[in-house]
Amino acid sequence: MNRQPSVAIIGAGLAGLTCGTAIKGLVERVRIFEKSIFPGGRISRFRAGEFEFNHGAQYFTVNNPLFWNIVSAWQSEGIVRPWDGWIVELHKGQVMNSDMATQRFVGVPRMQKVVENLARHCDLVTSTDVAELERQDEGGWRLFNERGDYLGAFDVVIIATAAHQVSSLCRAIPAISKLAENVDMTVCWSGMLAFERPLNLPYDAAHVLDSPLSWISRYQMVESTNPGDCWVLHASPEWSQQYAASFRGRVMHAMLEAFWTATDLAERKPSSASVHCWKHALPINPIDQDSLFVESEAIGACGDWCTAPRIEGAVLSGFSMADRVMKFINKSMS
Repeated sequence: MNRQPSVAIIGAGLAGLTCGTAIKGLVERVRIFEKSIFPGGRISRFRAGEFEFNHGAQYFTVNNPLFWNIVSAWQSEGIVRPWDGWIVELHKGQVMNSDMATQRFVGVPRMQKVVENLARHCDLVTSTDVAELERQDEGGWRLFNERGDYLGAFDVVIIATAAHQVSSLCRAIPAISKLAENVDMTVCWSGMLAFERPLNLPYDAAHVLDSPLSWISRYQMVESTNPGDCWVLHASPEWSQQYAASFRGRVMHAMLEAFWTATDLAERKPSSASVHCWKHALPINPIDQDSLFVESEAIGACGDWCTAPRIEGAVLSGFSMADRVMKFINKSMS
């Protein structure tokens, strides 16, 4: 390879956008394909009429020194801020324990701001589902959507999606597909509720015990225009799996009932109520590798299913992928 290569990244979640931003300017072209209308993956926002919610990740924590440097830069840019919400364990209205020691962060004014900021620096194509990769005899890959439309040819392809899609796209690359197909993902039903009058719950969020719900959180977007008191509910993985194929109305009714039981509040009708099913919410058994890359095929994969089911894991996997791509390019051009 005697020229700077072109790179296609499939998936505009944190891993894909981190990788794309890191290699931008060091290669001829980087294009990111995203099947949704917004970037963000599991930190994208949910709109229900006049209401807006973080219905996936509610916050993130920092453990790795590299990620701490990144978060510090985000803070300086006003993209994130510390979140000092009071988080408790809750059992049928009784507060059991409180966690005030862990430092948490949230996006400003919403979690999706983090990916929106990264996406500003990328050549991003939304509403495009890459369904097939075709290896070219002279090297590189041709991309096609689900209708068979040609999306372009690229020297290097990075798949930054959930593990099941990686496995599907990389069927011809066992070194990637076999690892990806063994990753199990949880299912998670999310509920988004808005009430005209405050519920006056003393805590901001709670891990719920002995309940169909695993988590509830008051949604307080910075500079929020949401009227009333808004809450996000996450059902437990076991309950979500059991109700994975259920009608939304049935799920909403059951989650509302569980919410009133968990908080020990009298039932009241929400002014807005919506549900969303995350069919591939979190990896249960990550492969414990930062990223995957097969030099002979010029194809790789990254995401939190490689490392750890956290925002930090997705970002670090994206950086690892970028590092491997650049080493491959330097080797190919030397």
